[in-house]
Amino acid sequence: MITFAFETIGVHRLEARAAVKNGRGNGALKKLGAVQEGILRKSFLRNGEYLDQVLWSILDEDWQAKVIWGGGKIH
Repeated sequence: MITFAFETIGVHRLEARAAVKNGRGNGALKKLGAVQEGILRKSFLRNGEYLDQVLWSILDEDWQAKVIWGGGKIH
């Protein structure tokens, strides 16, 4: 999906958010090559509690470098 966004649609930047407590989600975003930009304090309401979120981004040039250095297309 990321390859489609960058290569087919021509998106320059993608953003994602994951709750700070979501270790799996944050780990997956990091593995994809996303960069942590900051913490969004109490930005997400879940079950009556406001949670902090991590803001992640990946730029088209970041993705292209990952594809090149990764030895091929990433799906």
